[in-house]
Order: sequence, then structure tokens, then C-alpha cells
Amino acid sequence: MNTPDSINLSFLKEKLSRLNTQRTNYIISILHGKEMVFGMPLRVYRKCGKKNCKCNRGKRHGPYPALSVNKQGKQKIVMIKKTDTSSVMYGAEIYKHYQLTLAKIRKIDKDINKILVQLKSDTTSDYIPK
Repeated sequence: MNTPDSINLSFLKEKLSRLNTQRTNYIISILHGKEMVFGMPLRVYRKCGKKNCKCNRGKRHGPYPALSVNKQGKQKIVMIKKTDTSSVMYGAEIYKHYQLTLAKIRKIDKDINKILVQLKSDTTSDYIPK
């Protein structure tokens, strides 16, 4: 039988508790109910195509607000209308926060799983009849 080291066991339980608290706080931070806009916000610089324009010498026009979206496995840039800029960019920033927080939650889930596997390993033994 594995004899669990009480110090190691306490450490794992404490770490598990901290991770669970972090995870809960992250979940609460994304349960705001605010409307999100699908896509990551970004600013785009463009060339206009006129021969004598400054953009042909390297200084592009912009920045213009846009969204980077993944449609059917392909990355697309969607330009935002000037009249919709503030509301769309606000919704996209909320979406960005949601996605980044979700990635943190998934990492914590992996860490929690590793600890649970370690706890199982440290506290489980095979029954061997005599």
C-alpha cells in the first residue's frame, strides 16, 4: 500500500482548494450577462490603391476598427461600420475577456485533474489476498 505523506497530502489538498477558488472567481467574472460580439477586436491599416497616395510610400491609412473572426476554419477580418464602432468594439472586448478567461479556466481544470490523479495514486493500493 502507498503510504501517503501527510505533508504532501496537505499540500495537494491546499493547492486543490486554491485552484478551485480561482476557478470559481473566473467563472463569476464571465457570468455578467453582457452582450458579446463574436470576434477579436483589432485595428487595421490599409492601402487605398491611388498611385500618388502616401500609402504607396509605406504610410498606410488607419487605424480602422475591425474584428478578427474564424469562419469555417478560416481567419477573416470584418471591417466595422463607423456608426457601429463603439458598440461593436465594446462587445468584442467583452468577448475577448470571455475567451481569455475561459482559457485560464481550462488550464486550471488540467491542473486540478493532475492533482486529483496524484491524490488517487498516493492514497490507493491494490488488494492482494494472503
